[in-house]
Amino acid sequence: MGMTMPGRNTVGAKAVVRLPFARFTTVAALCALALAPVACSSSTSNTSSGTSASTKTPAVSNDWALAYTGGKAGKANPSLSPVVIGYVNQEGGVPAFPEATEGFDAAVQYVNDELGGIQGHPIKIEKCLVVANEDGQKCGTQLANDNKVKLVITGTMTVGNQALYNTISATKPVLVSNPVVTSDFLTRGAYAYTPGGPGVVQGMGVFAAKNLHNIRKVSIIYGDSEAEVFGAEGLLVPKLKSYGITDVTLQKISDAPTAPDVQNALTAAGADKADVVMPIVTVQGCIATYDALKSLGIKTPVVTTGLCFGTPMTKHLADLGSTDTVPDGWYFGDYGYSYFVPEAASGMSTYLAKVQQYGPKNVEYTGFAGPTFANLMTATKFYNQLGPDASTTALLSSIKSFTGPMMIVAGPMKCGFSSLFQSLCGTHMGIMLYKNHKWTAIASGINNKAIDPYTG
Repeated sequence: MGMTMPGRNTVGAKAVVRLPFARFTTVAALCALALAPVACSSSTSNTSSGTSASTKTPAVSNDWALAYTGGKAGKANPSLSPVVIGYVNQEGGVPAFPEATEGFDAAVQYVNDELGGIQGHPIKIEKCLVVANEDGQKCGTQLANDNKVKLVITGTMTVGNQALYNTISATKPVLVSNPVVTSDFLTRGAYAYTPGGPGVVQGMGVFAAKNLHNIRKVSIIYGDSEAEVFGAEGLLVPKLKSYGITDVTLQKISDAPTAPDVQNALTAAGADKADVVMPIVTVQGCIATYDALKSLGIKTPVVTTGLCFGTPMTKHLADLGSTDTVPDGWYFGDYGYSYFVPEAASGMSTYLAKVQQYGPKNVEYTGFAGPTFANLMTATKFYNQLGPDASTTALLSSIKSFTGPMMIVAGPMKCGFSSLFQSLCGTHMGIMLYKNHKWTAIASGINNKAIDPYTG
């Protein structure tokens, strides 16, 4: 699939960039477009709007979780036959995403210890780990041949995804917790209850056009990976143009830029005269962009992805002696609810309390752990509705027809709404502002203003 894209420097430049939906080849690239609330680097800050940072989440009751899952308070009965759920995650090599499993395991233990399992039956997990591409087929074959496994949940994978789906999705439904490569977005038979990178990036464009006043000129800084190029040129620019914003200047940088590199790009992009700067970059690019803006004395508003509030950014600011955990005054795109402004209605408060209770010390709760925790809770909901002996057909029907609300994700679910991003079910995203040491929901499920990036 080829498409005409804007050129490197201006929207009006004539250039053709062919962007086949091939697997993105670097982790930085994958994560730049994946954009789970913090995809590849997780912040340990837990600052909420109007309050100072906290390192301990208050205990919560099980009322929300019992209502969400349809469970019954108490422990699962170990004498009853287990409900076996398949789980696949990338671990044991480089890259590895153990935090996805940490969130998933915490949810399993929580359901079994406090929510009655599935109608009293304990949940048992059959795990298969992926290190190399060929492991996707291995795991798919293993789980496809296990008659006890009726549902498979994935953690986070950058290799083996397509092979896994090719092997198993025709026979058993797959819930994708953290979609990060193209096959996660495009595969029939796989379902992701998030807006994914496509929703977040396009939603940033909607937000800038509708919520920031008198936006006419936009400067976009983006990395040179396929994912970042597609995010900036294939998603963000067309969305801005749909709102009549055509004075858009793009400057490409490397995936590991220095502050001088970004200074040159910002200068060339006219960031000092722009109404908004929109970086589509890795967390290293976020750090370099922050430093470059400071050095140049540019105070143009910044709208970026949740990648920019990752742990490396927080550490960088601390090394500079800043009391901020992320850049002051920046807007960040997310899945519609915030780890930094926990509330009860979406299950965020429940998640934060239980992942810290059942997860390892210093679990990376703002990264890949959240969606895997939420997917296990949602799978529990489906099983409680259908019974512990639910068939793959019944589970698939429940998954496809699920309209939400989804734990810690804003907006209704509508699987199959996009003819291109067939796996995505999430329809809304959110924007948070960090300013004066506080997080504030700007367009969010918290204030019922989450953005639908597809309808605006």
